Amino acid sequence: MEISFYYWRTLFELTPLEKQYLKELEVKKLYVRYFDVGLYEQEPVPIAPVVFREQPLKLKIIPVVYIKNEVFLQKIQTDSLAGKVSAYIKQINDKAGISTDEIQFDCDWSPESRNNYFQFILDFKKKHPKLSATIRLHQVKYPKTTGIPAVEEGALMYYNMGVIGASNENSIYDEKIARRYTASLRNYTLPLSIALPIFSWGVHIRNQQVTNLIGGLREKDLLNDEFEKIGKNRYRVKEDVLFKGRYLAKNDEIKIEEAKAEELKGMVRDIEKNSRERPKTLIFYDLNESNLTSYEKEFFKTAGHW
Repeated sequence: MEISFYYWRTLFELTPLEKQYLKELEVKKLYVRYFDVGLYEQEPVPIAPVVFREQPLKLKIIPVVYIKNEVFLQKIQTDSLAGKVSAYIKQINDKAGISTDEIQFDCDWSPESRNNYFQFILDFKKKHPKLSATIRLHQVKYPKTTGIPAVEEGALMYYNMGVIGASNENSIYDEKIARRYTASLRNYTLPLSIALPIFSWGVHIRNQQVTNLIGGLREKDLLNDEFEKIGKNRYRVKEDVLFKGRYLAKNDEIKIEEAKAEELKGMVRDIEKNSRERPKTLIFYDLNESNLTSYEKEFFKTAGHW
């Protein structure tokens, strides 16, 4: 399998370490989030567009546009929206000196928004015939209800499976939940790439209630005198403390959620075993130094051959 990454920052500027990894892993393409589309006064608008601080030499860039489901839940001129999105992608490309052919759309559509979203895809294909789309697990299991978009390929988002809560369950990856869906891959007709999670977060819990998420947090960040390990991936705050700009009270708990290397390998094996055909691309979400260095480099180097 080919190895690739999502790039999900609003400034495109690779660090030397990130460039080193991309070179050593022989990464040929990056899926770069270009902008979101949401509603402002009931009109679709672009949100937080990417700015290229450098030109991604020798890398094929695939723009990813995240469209909020709310956009397609209202009456909308899909052909007009397709034209505006296409023009905005071109504007970003022209400014950065980038040429792209494939474009990916990320939308967790619902039965109510399905028709509008699928029509938008058809309208957009008139301008850019090579399209891909993100696919959630429930859309694989219930294709008759959710439908299948008219794109060349899907990217199966194999993460964020559960509900973020105070229990010990891992909302990023839960093997039991995943296996409720994997058998359905045999009957899913759209060719799929696999998107796997290498990100992490800490769930801040107070009085058995989730207060917020601390993005990028891993167990190594809690191995100090301010925290006491009380269970698997779970830590108690010993005394009131200001931690990474956040106030943590005595007896608050932090639950680390992430996918370990062996779990990621198991995900690929489960998907391959149940798929109609072997996925061509493995896309890690997402590219940044912290995520890269949280795994052995050999883990990434052998990823296409797990």
